[in-house]
Amino acid sequence: MLNLPGLHLDHERTAAVARMMAVAAKETTYQYPWDTLQQDLQAAGYSQITIVGYGSLVNRTSATHTVREQSIVTAEPIVAFGVRRLFNYEMPADLDRYDPPINPRARAALNVHVTGKVHDVVNGVTMTLSLEEIPALRQRELYYDLVPVACLRWNQIQDPPFLAHILSRPDRLPDKEPDNDKILEPHRHYYSLCRDGASQFGEEFLRLWLATTYLADAVTPVAQWETDAFSERKEDDTGPRKLE
Repeated sequence: MLNLPGLHLDHERTAAVARMMAVAAKETTYQYPWDTLQQDLQAAGYSQITIVGYGSLVNRTSATHTVREQSIVTAEPIVAFGVRRLFNYEMPADLDRYDPPINPRARAALNVHVTGKVHDVVNGVTMTLSLEEIPALRQRELYYDLVPVACLRWNQIQDPPFLAHILSRPDRLPDKEPDNDKILEPHRHYYSLCRDGASQFGEEFLRLWLATTYLADAVTPVAQWETDAFSERKEDDTGPRKLE
């Protein structure tokens, strides 16, 4: 049984997810820059791929910079299992998509670590992308691998679990300093954009997002960070807002 804020699965549903997670573990992980992805999909007779967006891609306005309108319109809310969402990806210094960071540490974007544990979940959206959309996604999601994960549909939680690919930045980058990412804070503009995207799917969806999104230490949920860092926030305020 799985009980999280906004998400409750009985033993049968949890067991079904665990079985699909075992299937996902045997599927191909594509390491960035996914050089063979399009070729492999074509060889297997596929013309598209289903990916999980769990950060800025959940925000429809942000997603329009990378994927076609049809992919955004048909995106559906889901929950992915066996992964933990962290603010530990240091944004490139030359990235001009967002406002400047408010301090040198506040420059973290979202990432997921694969844990293989059914109680580690990420809510987001699935998008079905054509092969022609892959290059733009590759350019946007620098250094993120594509990892197979088991998913459930948020609005049809009793439907059978299915497979999709989630973006996960590994720890093996040559320019990454050990433990440097653990002192990072969320980039405020980026954080607000991601939070607002999650809020578009309702209060329960946002509750789960806040409870399953962590700072770079992999321990502190952003729900606690919001309370500590923004003391003026009302306890019953779960609506979207811009954090400064």
